[in-house]
Amino acid sequence: MSFTSGTMGRRAGGVLIATGIFEVVLAAGFVYIGLTIDILMIGFLITAAILGIVGVAMIWIGLRARRGAAKADRIVSSGLPGTATVTALTQTGMSLNEQPQIDMELLVSIPGRAPYPARRKEFVPLILLGRLSSGQPLPVRVDPADPQNVIVDWSASGTMPAPSSAPGGQTETLAQVQAALAESGLPAATPYATAEQGGYSVEQLRALVRATGIDGTATIDKLADTDQVVGDERLFTMQVTLHVPGQPDRQLQPSAATVPIAVADRIAIGQTIPVKVAPDNPSLVAFLWERLATDGPSTLI
Repeated sequence: MSFTSGTMGRRAGGVLIATGIFEVVLAAGFVYIGLTIDILMIGFLITAAILGIVGVAMIWIGLRARRGAAKADRIVSSGLPGTATVTALTQTGMSLNEQPQIDMELLVSIPGRAPYPARRKEFVPLILLGRLSSGQPLPVRVDPADPQNVIVDWSASGTMPAPSSAPGGQTETLAQVQAALAESGLPAATPYATAEQGGYSVEQLRALVRATGIDGTATIDKLADTDQVVGDERLFTMQVTLHVPGQPDRQLQPSAATVPIAVADRIAIGQTIPVKVAPDNPSLVAFLWERLATDGPSTLI
């Protein structure tokens, strides 16, 4: 089973609950003996009270740890994707199964938002400690309701490959898209706001906008094929008019668009494509290209 931010919480919770139950059962035994043998009553009842209090407290802490682990797993599976740079590390002095607890100060970057500081404290396997001090950004997931609740996606952190433009499902980064645009000789609109965001993958942006975006459509006004392939997608420059219900139509500036190779030959000027629009950045648009694969050019919406 792969390690996640919830792994240690589940393990710690399980150990605490099991130990707490043992303490409570032991307390019940002391109560029975104390009530049975008069000479032992006071001492055994006091011991039983201590064991019972400690046992109940351990069960409560264990349940909290398990709930925290479940919450961390939910955020990893459905939270906003991003990256975090470790700006400071401190060992708290606590450990669990010889795994140290680390207090991490992070600079979190979520596509479409300004980087911000956050803090995360958790038990980290020794094998992953080097990942924290490598200087490379960590993949994280952020609770949409609480941006300070940042969960490190450890299942990805140890195997984050350098970006590759090879076909076969490799994930392209925004920096790769920009480089391919420049190589094409066509105007290369910068597809990200800061240099740090160049490390974001196109898939991270798509996941973010698809999860939180507003439904709309985009009509293609201008289209140019760069003849560049990035990952398993073809790179175009495109200008569109955006249609969002309840808002006036807006023509966006020409920008990069990566289109799955399977549908790249089916797009054309004048075509209307379903999209999702980031609510806090109306210039960040995710095209729902999969609709082309199922609906066909004449029934896109």
